[in-house]
Amino acid sequence: MNANTTETDIETQPPWDLIALLVLAFIVLGWMALAVSYNPSRGAQHTFESLHSVVLHQYQTLPWRSFLTEMHSRHGPAFYALVSALGLSLEGMRAAGLVMHLTSTLLLQQIALRLGTNWQKAALLASAFFASPFQFGPALWGHPEALAMLLLMLGLVVPRLTRGLSRHAPVVLLPLTVTVEPSGAAAVAASCLDDWRRRRWLALLPKAGVALLALLTIHLTWREMPARGLSDALPLPHARAFLIALALLVLGLQAGDRINRRVRPAVLLHRFLLLWPGVVVLYALSPALVGGGFVFSRLDRIEGALLAVHLASPALIALVLAWSWNALRSDRLASAQILICAAALACAGQGSLYLKDVDFFFWPLLLMRLLRWGARRPALRESLLQAAILWTGIALTLATLSYPTL
Repeated sequence: MNANTTETDIETQPPWDLIALLVLAFIVLGWMALAVSYNPSRGAQHTFESLHSVVLHQYQTLPWRSFLTEMHSRHGPAFYALVSALGLSLEGMRAAGLVMHLTSTLLLQQIALRLGTNWQKAALLASAFFASPFQFGPALWGHPEALAMLLLMLGLVVPRLTRGLSRHAPVVLLPLTVTVEPSGAAAVAASCLDDWRRRRWLALLPKAGVALLALLTIHLTWREMPARGLSDALPLPHARAFLIALALLVLGLQAGDRINRRVRPAVLLHRFLLLWPGVVVLYALSPALVGGGFVFSRLDRIEGALLAVHLASPALIALVLAWSWNALRSDRLASAQILICAAALACAGQGSLYLKDVDFFFWPLLLMRLLRWGARRPALRESLLQAAILWTGIALTLATLSYPTL
């Protein structure tokens, strides 16, 4: 019996030698891309040279008070403080971003294995995250988002991978995200909803309190001036960005749920006809996006020469929401997490919405769903894994074709 049990245990263990080879491939590909200055998302290099390298230089040369008041950036100071404290050069800053991205990739792969995913699908999930142009590109070019994503991954994953004091890691790690990327407060709020669902008040209250304190501090000392040219006279200045962000997140996270396939065509059409007029009105009450917007901005430009009101983009948004309505209603707290992150994207973008910003919230939200349902609902876990692979495939295609409108 003991011998049989041992053989069964060995058979169920993932092939660590193959997983080690995959990790080695990630490392080699990452360092090769770093050596040739690969730029998968195109804009990553420009942002590094025009913003992040300048911010780091100012952090190292200006007095602290002058730095806080003179540098207008939507990122927090923690990443620049860390790079400066380690004494890294600009190349070292890029290498550090790659190491952070590799660590996040390994954490995602490990949690997938822990939840019962077979090693092939866990490897595909890790590969999808590693190859995502809006994760890999910023990491290769030393963007603060690499550190912010690592903190989010650690805060969400560490309690499931370890025991003891590490179960309190989210109380520290998740609020730290706000000091790197203030909009990450939305991801912290989304994780607080999971704590509220499980009545984990000792985790929720300190986490929310520390995150709010960090956000308030950054708002008072590190606030970027609002972008000019936005119309404050309109009642919903960010409604268009919110609706697009909402549609993209719902499409990536909820559209593949099997529960959506049970809807009859007549019911789907009825929902669409109910949602479309409301989306058209909200869309019309907000100004055009200053930057980004993906296919929605292109449709808006085409329609702008023909119609006084945009219809195509609201139709796409309404169709996504109508199709995913059952999935959205089946777990309203999960839907609230998407709403919070979409609202953060709309407000933080100040009139623009890029796919890389949506991608920043897609992966933590996906991980929260895996942690919540992955072990108990294999079918939903498979759906989420497929969604991650499809999301990266589309992102790679779009980044290759037309980055400026993403």
